[in-house]
Amino acid sequence: MKDILKALVFAGLFAIPFLTLYVEDAYFFPYITGKNFWFRIIVDFTLVAWVLWALIDVKVRPRISGLVWSGGALLVIMFFANLFGEHPPTSFWSNFERMGGYVSLVHTLLYALILGSVLKTKEQWRYLFSTSLVVAFIVAVYGLAQADGRIESLLGNAAYMAIYMLFHIFIAFWLFVETKKPLQKTILLLLAVMFTFVLIETGTRGTAVGLAVGVLTMAAYIGIFGKQYAEIRKYAIGVFAILVIAVAGFVAGRNTDLVQNNQNLSRIANISVEDLTVRAEIWGVAWEGVKDRPVLGWGQSNFNYVFNQYYEPSLYDQEQWFDRAHNIFFDWLIAGGVLGLLAYLSMFVVCGWYLLVRPFLRPDDECFTVLERGVLLGILAGYFTHNLVVFDNIVSYIFFAIILGLIHSRVSRRVARLEKPNSEVSQETMVQFALPVGVIVFVAVVYFVHLPGMAAAADIIDGFRTDNPIERLSHFKQAIERDSFAHQEITEQITQETISLFGKPDVPEETKRAYAEYAETQLNRLITEKPGDARVHVFVASYYRATNQLEKAREELAVARELSPRKPSIIIQQGVAELALGNTEAAVSYMKEAYELAPENAEAREYYIASLLYAGDVEYATELLEAADEKARRRISLGNVAAGAANQNEQYEFMVSLFENRVAYEPEVTQHWATLAYLEYKTGDKEGAIAALEQATEINPGFTTTAQCFITNIEAGADPQTGC
Repeated sequence: MKDILKALVFAGLFAIPFLTLYVEDAYFFPYITGKNFWFRIIVDFTLVAWVLWALIDVKVRPRISGLVWSGGALLVIMFFANLFGEHPPTSFWSNFERMGGYVSLVHTLLYALILGSVLKTKEQWRYLFSTSLVVAFIVAVYGLAQADGRIESLLGNAAYMAIYMLFHIFIAFWLFVETKKPLQKTILLLLAVMFTFVLIETGTRGTAVGLAVGVLTMAAYIGIFGKQYAEIRKYAIGVFAILVIAVAGFVAGRNTDLVQNNQNLSRIANISVEDLTVRAEIWGVAWEGVKDRPVLGWGQSNFNYVFNQYYEPSLYDQEQWFDRAHNIFFDWLIAGGVLGLLAYLSMFVVCGWYLLVRPFLRPDDECFTVLERGVLLGILAGYFTHNLVVFDNIVSYIFFAIILGLIHSRVSRRVARLEKPNSEVSQETMVQFALPVGVIVFVAVVYFVHLPGMAAAADIIDGFRTDNPIERLSHFKQAIERDSFAHQEITEQITQETISLFGKPDVPEETKRAYAEYAETQLNRLITEKPGDARVHVFVASYYRATNQLEKAREELAVARELSPRKPSIIIQQGVAELALGNTEAAVSYMKEAYELAPENAEAREYYIASLLYAGDVEYATELLEAADEKARRRISLGNVAAGAANQNEQYEFMVSLFENRVAYEPEVTQHWATLAYLEYKTGDKEGAIAALEQATEINPGFTTTAQCFITNIEAGADPQTGC
């Protein structure tokens, strides 16, 4: 039985790296959910097998190290941070899009613990790393086969691909310093070069900087302390010098055609202080939330509450519903407060102790060679730098766990109480009690914890794969009835489908009514489940507007506004609702407020102009249009918001201004010229109309016949479009 359990544990540990290849198209968020669900299931399976194995073999029982204490402290602190946070269910379970939360944290650290307890020899770790390198090679080749754009490969996100490549560059370095075979060294170097190229082609700037920091750290450490490795030390110093020169050269030549004509190189080359401005504003928002709850924070996956409450109007052109602070310090400060951040950072501190400090205090410390310490310090430095502007995902969690497990396996010490003689369980007890209990626990966890979410993720996709609206609703209902942690995401899909159906005249009223009734039931349930979430109320308001329940929409927007008082997008929607209700004065007031929060906000200016046109204030609307910068003027002129308001209120002179801009921006569109000519005719400027048509024929010769017909009608005093 011992051999069987050992085989099962090793199978589980070695299966995890293969998850990178797994994309479950039958699940909602196919790149995320499949990998995460199976990571949790495999870790649970491996945990049960490991516990059973440890009952009959004291050699694989847990050992103690600083990483066990720091990881344990993080789990304890985050349990209470999540329990007393803003919305505990989300903190513990997350959602389909992220699949983070406390459950993922627990499984990540369990994976690290099992790895560190079971893999004890260099050969075993070499097998694991070699396995993962083979998988990474497949993933890289798949990514290189992409037609264009930032490489995402089988991870669905360029940033996720970048950190995956970063870890494997250093894994290749680790195996390089571990082997003495020239052919293997050559292959590993080629893989490192390949992975570096792929990382650059992801266009992920934070990870590219992390790679540079990591390699410089590794090379500097080996160059300084690797006296006994003369040849490799020489190469390390050379790499350090070459990398410094290369970075300097890249910065100096960042404006050359070679760099700027490459989409991904140009993304990295064009890093600027301005790029960090947006991040800095988000971090400022996060800091306000930290000041509110400094000790235990808001709980994992609850940054959206902070982002809404302390939203800065200057973020108007960014994602409106940020759920991460995009900085490792602020993400953990929000999730777990100062205690959570310190517990998380303590894992890096402990690693630093084992890799940097202890070798000085104990010259006889042979847990790692200088080369191994250099590689590990490099990978930790690179990963940490990456996390200064990007957040963790399942891939970074897995490989961070592997690095922690590796360090723990080398530095941990035995716990005498766990390895007492004669403490091994008998074969009879194993067969009659421990094994059945383990199997039952595992099956129960999979069935009651994981399967509901997996089934719900599949139900959503099944719904989208059918063309029959009634069948689709049936699949959505089934997804809801699974009682998974993704109620909000499923409800949003149902609601969006309802809104879409209401815009289709060929859909039977009975079908629309069935969707509306169910959607409204789930939306009301969602409001009860997630109090204080502005996004939920905005979403509910959008549903009410689409189904012409305008008073209810106004009420929901008012609640959203209380929760996020300075978000222009919400205020604009309040204005739109008032226009729909015929309250023009109130609409102008809302639009003005949204505009004044951020005058550079083109959308706010556009809606403010539209509301002024509805109110009949054409003069001020014209002033706002003329005073707009080029980007805003283009948006307003080419859009339908201001044009629709002016047309509805027969404000043709204003429309002339809009279409004069349109023909300037899109001279090749003949419809713009035709409309401009017609508007000038309506305002009594026949000469202007004829001049516009003649200019249109010069730019678009194919428009000559129609334009001449218009001109003939205008000269004859007839409607320009008559007979044309």
